[in-house]
Amino acid sequence: MLFPALAAAAFLCLSCNERMERFSREGNLSFSDFELEINNEVDTKGAGQLDAPEPEDFYISVLDEDGEAVRDKDGNLLSGLSYAGLKSAGKVLSLKAGHYVLRAQSAGEVPVCGFDCPVFSGELPVRVTAGETSVPGTITCRLAQCMVSIDYDEGLLASMTGKGKATVELMAGSPLEYAIAYEGSRAVPETRIGYFALPASSESSLVVTFLATVGGKSQKMVKAFSGVKAAQWRQLMLIPMVTPEGTATFDIVIDGYVDDGELLSLLIAPQEEIIGEDPSAPAGDGGITLAFEEDCTMFDDLSRIVVPDPVEKTMDLRLVATVPGGVKSFTVDIETENAAFKSALAVAGGPHIDLVHPSADASVVFEVVPFPHGEDLAGMTEVHFNLSAAQEPISGFEGSHTFHMNVVDKNGCKKTISVTMIIPGKE
Repeated sequence: MLFPALAAAAFLCLSCNERMERFSREGNLSFSDFELEINNEVDTKGAGQLDAPEPEDFYISVLDEDGEAVRDKDGNLLSGLSYAGLKSAGKVLSLKAGHYVLRAQSAGEVPVCGFDCPVFSGELPVRVTAGETSVPGTITCRLAQCMVSIDYDEGLLASMTGKGKATVELMAGSPLEYAIAYEGSRAVPETRIGYFALPASSESSLVVTFLATVGGKSQKMVKAFSGVKAAQWRQLMLIPMVTPEGTATFDIVIDGYVDDGELLSLLIAPQEEIIGEDPSAPAGDGGITLAFEEDCTMFDDLSRIVVPDPVEKTMDLRLVATVPGGVKSFTVDIETENAAFKSALAVAGGPHIDLVHPSADASVVFEVVPFPHGEDLAGMTEVHFNLSAAQEPISGFEGSHTFHMNVVDKNGCKKTISVTMIIPGKE
């Protein structure tokens, strides 16, 4: 009987030691003097302020160094706790000693995008010391999104003859549509403010696409603005303008942002683009074709060009575009599923490229995919594309990339032909 008694005593002593050791590794986090401040200013040229929520409406979460919510010693998840509740109860949380981040937020989640849905957020690093009670200081919360409002020049609105929309996209695949209704022979645009969550990177590009019926024609404008950050108010203005060639068109400008002079227009230069059916346009495509060169036999399907590994095989990709009526306009729209390629396109001038009148930014794209370009293309009836040199640079962008070739000849005939290049994944 003596051995079981000694074993039980040893077990109790060990359990006691473990509890004491665990307790010695824990500390307390007291919220009795914890304060929350709200900064409701937004970055604009003038004084910009939002109606901010009350501190009592905020939620508090305790996060580890990886940004994940932690649990207290009783196993309770410390996420979405009421700030008002923590303050009124003088709450004290028991946590393992270590470094944490307190996050205060006016909503459980920050929506990717939406109208009239501001979310304020702030973070404060705290340290919990074993056997001691830590008191966090003051956490300051500010708008966690970028605000975007769109206004229109009255003359441009008056020239609209049908419905339209302006689409704003900050995170790829998550656009917000600002509809333009057409009521009583007048365009009525969306006037609410949109709110956009920021991607993981600290800055991003805001892509704006405007589609409308202007003067009886469907027209499109795409433009992007770089350096987008949280707590900015991007006030967009669509204005009419005239190109150097005398063509009536429109542009998208920033009105009110504090750093207007530093904004970079990333996508196409202002231009008129008919995207609907034009009754006066000639019938047919004018015999426009795009095909492999006769002696280029590595591929046989424009819609599926699997780019070989440069280490294993050298690619031979040569194409020829035949335009019997002579090239008037030759543009390329790039569609990709690779996020890194999308970012590279944004920096290099965007997914729309005018080969006849390319922007200076597009030169980076030509280093990856060496399209023929320049004013010499105008009037050509045959355009030769030797894209073999694209093999090595494009191999770094895994996935599918489609290049929509849009050709308009001097007679007004037009055709779009798509070429898809596939970069296999690395095993």
